Amino acid sequence: MAAQRYVEDIDDFLDGLKLPEKEVPICMRGDLQAKFEQLEADLEAARRGPDSDTLASSDSSARKIAQEIEALQAEMQEHVRVFWLRALPRKAWSDLIKEHPPRKQDAPADFNRDKFPVAALAECSVKPSLSQEQAGKVVDRLTQGQWATLWNAILELNGGSGEVPFSYSASAILQATSRS
Repeated sequence: MAAQRYVEDIDDFLDGLKLPEKEVPICMRGDLQAKFEQLEADLEAARRGPDSDTLASSDSSARKIAQEIEALQAEMQEHVRVFWLRALPRKAWSDLIKEHPPRKQDAPADFNRDKFPVAALAECSVKPSLSQEQAGKVVDRLTQGQWATLWNAILELNGGSGEVPFSYSASAILQATSRS
């Protein structure tokens, strides 16, 4: 673990301060999800079926379905588009909340649940750059699940602690390889 370094010069600190960013992938071909789920169910049935003794069998129906799933995943991946989001400084975030005060039906939220999330998407979206009107169109066209993915990313970016994250997986792998 690196030794802590104290802030010595506030101007250097502020000049080096970068806001958190996150890329959020959205698959534009949600219509393929049902096909994927059906193939997954077919695969499970084929794996349990009397004619499939192993998954490795090249002529097994399970293998054929698995190949269909991989092809479908590749097709879906071709239709993934990424939103690049950046957190707002604390004051800009709180000012944005104040610009969209809660209505009675928004309780317990401290903002208008219809307008604030759209404004937050517009303000946090780096790529693409969005007007509020464009952000509203995006929100209106996404599924609830897709919107939840974007909205949760916006909330995480603007509510995160700013601490250096720790990876248990990376640490475990490095400890295991250093013993070898």
